[in-house]
Amino acid sequence: MKKFLLFLGLAVTIGFTSTAQKVTTKVIDNKGTIKWVLDSATAVITKADSTILYVTPTQLQNNLVPYINAADNGLTKTGKNVQLGGALIKPTTIATTAANFLAITGLQAGSNTTDSVMVVDPASGQVKFISAASLFNALTFSNGLTKTGNLVELGGNLTKSTTIGTDASKTLKIAGLQAGDLATDKLVVTGADGTLKSVTAESLLQSGDVIFTATAAQSTFTVANMPAIASKVWVFRNGAKLGVVTDYTTIAGSVTLTSGMASLVASGDVIEVQWVK
Repeated sequence: MKKFLLFLGLAVTIGFTSTAQKVTTKVIDNKGTIKWVLDSATAVITKADSTILYVTPTQLQNNLVPYINAADNGLTKTGKNVQLGGALIKPTTIATTAANFLAITGLQAGSNTTDSVMVVDPASGQVKFISAASLFNALTFSNGLTKTGNLVELGGNLTKSTTIGTDASKTLKIAGLQAGDLATDKLVVTGADGTLKSVTAESLLQSGDVIFTATAAQSTFTVANMPAIASKVWVFRNGAKLGVVTDYTTIAGSVTLTSGMASLVASGDVIEVQWVK
């Protein structure tokens, strides 16, 4: 009878064990012992399986947070919730690349008088902040610009040669210029390279008056600085004004009497040339 009961117990044990919900996956613990992994559908753990209590990755994920004891260095744990936020307890670096950059969306509008500006140390990459006012005050202005407080205005001494480029479609204009006085004011002129200069109005009017004592039949008279335009030249013979083209022609720096007029010139005649430009 005892043998029969023992045999029946073994059969029941073998039958119960064969229905255990173990999967075929095995793991090795830190002591090197091979153990089975239970399936997530397992409802009953037998005595034989009680020494191999493991959970699936899904079960681990759902139950991991309660076993996080603490969070720090920019993370805060509240109950089962771990969130970004908190004091850093050590120097911390976030590495970025052109492809994996850091972006913060939803930033609100700031104030350039009360808020600060974020800056980055070029050597260490450390993030710092400075006031907007100090950033502006670090700027210097010169070469025709003057800063007074937070105001920068056009005006001041040039500190270097300065060129403003213009063309047919991008012209330079100054509106509202007041009326001047040629007797006291100066005129603005440009040099060959475009450099602005000032001259008096009187200096623009160049003129000359040269008197020659002619030789008999003399026809050509050289006059320094005289313009080529005949309408700006007046020629007199013994006080009588000669006619342009009829009596003389001009080129730059020279008056030539026509052949008819030259034949009338006697030795000792006074030829006077006046010009203006």
